[in-house]
This record gives sequence, C-alpha cells and structure tokens, in this order.
Amino acid sequence: MEERFLRFVEWVGDRIDRGIDDEFDLEVFWKFAPYIKNPEMLERCVDEENEEGYSECWDLVEFVEGT
Repeated sequence: MEERFLRFVEWVGDRIDRGIDDEFDLEVFWKFAPYIKNPEMLERCVDEENEEGYSECWDLVEFVEGT
C-alpha cells in the first residue's frame, strides 16, 4: 500500500505542476486512511505542500503492517 500511496502523491503533484489541480486536497488522500498509522503526518504533508510548495515528510507517513 505504501508504494501505491507514494505513486498517488507523485500523480497528484504532477497534476498540480500541469495546472490541472490547484493544490493538494486532503480529501482525496483519505482513501488511504485505513492503512495509515499516523494520519496527522498525512495532514502535515498536505499542509506543507500547499503552504510551502514542497514537503519532505511523505516518507514519514507510516503504514499498517501487511498492507
């Protein structure tokens, strides 16, 4: 699930770079919520992306074992 999540993050970022979307939308990431141990980190990443233009904490999102 972690690989899928990171590919999704890249895909959303590419859409923003191309002007298709304006910013990261936390709602589209909630489909991964059942697999994430620390959802507050997900919120932090989205906020950083939207406020600062880049977040280095995506790798800090932790996933439930076996997903």
